[in-house]
Amino acid sequence: MGRRGGPWWYNNDMEVTIAEAAEKLQTTVPRVTRALARALIEPTIRLDNKRRVRVLSSEQVRALESELGIAPDVDGYSREDMFVLAAFNLSPYGFRSVYAVSLAAVISATTAEKVVTRLIERGLIAQVPQKQLLSRKVVDVDTFQIDRRSDEWRRLFGHIASTQLPAPRRVVAAKIIPRRFWHLFWNANPLQLPLDEHANYIATRMLLSEEPQAVAWAVTNLPASSISYAATMRNASEDDRKWLNNLALAMSEAD
Repeated sequence: MGRRGGPWWYNNDMEVTIAEAAEKLQTTVPRVTRALARALIEPTIRLDNKRRVRVLSSEQVRALESELGIAPDVDGYSREDMFVLAAFNLSPYGFRSVYAVSLAAVISATTAEKVVTRLIERGLIAQVPQKQLLSRKVVDVDTFQIDRRSDEWRRLFGHIASTQLPAPRRVVAAKIIPRRFWHLFWNANPLQLPLDEHANYIATRMLLSEEPQAVAWAVTNLPASSISYAATMRNASEDDRKWLNNLALAMSEAD
């Protein structure tokens, strides 16, 4: 089981196409293309039988590896599985949420949720109840932690240690709804509701709720257009419509 990618498949004088790089890194061409854009890597254009082909130098491939990360090829485990395990290995106290896991492993929140669930089923990750002081009160919280005593963890440890996590995103990941408000979205998965894509829907749930903290958070984090949208809902009272429209107007004028 060798590394995915790495110096063993290219040398200093070698050029590879985008498709070849994706194949060797065991990922997709669109993912490679996005990684190149994030890392500001500009492929060279070559003519191949009168066809324009984008190629990468060995130096650019190394930069691409750093951007995408390198995971060993382990039977039964995906790249994302190895990234999550590597993130846990570097965080001895574990993580309080799946979203925190996604940030540490540099993968999407949706993917992190699937990976964590799968690794819990395999006995590698456990939800451990802990006591924590919050707002002068001791509360019970669950923390995701690695079971370092498991035989599977010991078997995988060499591969986990050799995993290179992707480069942290230079652009802040899309905001999601804080966990303390997830109960307002009882028929949806809050991890799949980034604010930039679902602001209108989030506004209707939070601004028309009876929770002052939820309303305050929504007013601070949602755009004026979404606040106006919430005012159009059937379950909005006349008083709701007035203050929401006035707030949206004030926000628009401030901009």
